[in-house]
Amino acid sequence: MPTTVFSKSPEALLSFTTNTATTLLPCSSLRTKKCQQLPPLNEFIANVFQRSRLSPCVCLVSLIYLQRLKTGLPSHARGDMDTPYRLFLAAIMTASKFLSETGTCLTSQSIVMMTDYIYTPKDINLMERSFLGLIKYNLFVNVESIKEYLNIHGKTLEMDLIEDVLDQQYHL
Repeated sequence: MPTTVFSKSPEALLSFTTNTATTLLPCSSLRTKKCQQLPPLNEFIANVFQRSRLSPCVCLVSLIYLQRLKTGLPSHARGDMDTPYRLFLAAIMTASKFLSETGTCLTSQSIVMMTDYIYTPKDINLMERSFLGLIKYNLFVNVESIKEYLNIHGKTLEMDLIEDVLDQQYHL
């Protein structure tokens, strides 16, 4: 049965995504040259959301991937100041590719442009490969996984899963 993820509040999704990316692992406060070019994380994520026009489903699957990453990280894992930015980008790119049926997924080049060339295509490709390794290529997300995630975080995210009622009428 077809289902759709519906977001009631883009602001809640932005806030939750920013908080998720920020709390993945402890990060250094050392500002490298690249980090000096980065806006605050919430502005960065808002800009990527706006420019990419990601569906709520891609955003939700990327959050599920970030949760998988967090639960799989060793307790001693540490990141650089821009690690939350990199993990966020890798998660949305991976989710976009996983859910793409029409070839409309995000590409390295589109992310480079969305981030105003702060990262190169080579950087983006490395982020994606590293991310896939960290989540052990555990990409499959079914409707049950989405329902479980929304049961826990749906109120905060202000998201729902809507099952196609019209489709149900024809299967009575």
